Amino acid sequence: MVQLGLILFQALGLSALANAGLIPRQDTRPIYAIAHRVIRNSAVTAALDHGANAIEIDLTPEKNGWYADHDGKGTTAGGTAREVLEFMAKQRDNGKALTFVWLDVKDPDHCEKGSPCSIEALRDIVRDTLGKSGVRALWGFYQTQTTRSFKVIRDGLDKNEAMTFSGEHQEIVDTYSKDAPDVPIKQRVGDYGAAHIADGFGDCTEKSYNTCTELKQTSAERDDGKLGKVLSWTSDKTDTKRVEQLLGTAHIDGIIYGYHMADYDQNAKQAFDDIKNYVDKNKDTLRMASRDDVPW
Repeated sequence: MVQLGLILFQALGLSALANAGLIPRQDTRPIYAIAHRVIRNSAVTAALDHGANAIEIDLTPEKNGWYADHDGKGTTAGGTAREVLEFMAKQRDNGKALTFVWLDVKDPDHCEKGSPCSIEALRDIVRDTLGKSGVRALWGFYQTQTTRSFKVIRDGLDKNEAMTFSGEHQEIVDTYSKDAPDVPIKQRVGDYGAAHIADGFGDCTEKSYNTCTELKQTSAERDDGKLGKVLSWTSDKTDTKRVEQLLGTAHIDGIIYGYHMADYDQNAKQAFDDIKNYVDKNKDTLRMASRDDVPW
């Protein structure tokens, strides 16, 4: 009985040390299901109810400020950037597992510093809404590393923010080395994909170019300590096999899912289910990221 008690004590002690981070342990990889084109409060509610733990939002500048808008037509906006981002922040305050928001910024250099539609004004909105509620922000840049907005975000990046570059694996690594060498590794994200993810997807065995192969190589760069996270886009309900390959073969950290060419709504859940079902089948290595997971 004494020996059994000692064994239990040792087991509990080791568990406590592991939980405290004082001894190493093998952790499962947290996976991020990122809802696509969420520009309305109703879509925020739908995405989080479906199980999304991250959100992608399109942000477009107008003369009087920033709007949640993909097409930039004004009439297609779901609300102002502040209204929608504030609503997202409140959902986390209310217990939802919203870990980060991917900011897809359209025409970021459209306005000069000091105007309500400048990149600085948008950053202030992001920090005043998402930042105060503990929701991380991911700034997306697509071959715009020479722009003023890129330099503003890069040089003022705070601990709650990260940057992502879209491209082939070597291009991503080289861009960080050349244009953002001072950005901490954990805040360096790489992404690759297509509006229709099947386009150029490949079978994960090519030497280069194809989406799955490039993401697999980008994940290797992450594992080698050159990047923090690897993400892809955009899967819908017809991409079940490709989702499985991205998570199981390319070993990425998250996928933008929903509709290829439309705003998110309450009927987009099947695309989420592809991600969740694969994670549930591979619980020994994967898990859905929770609100306690810190992506960077």
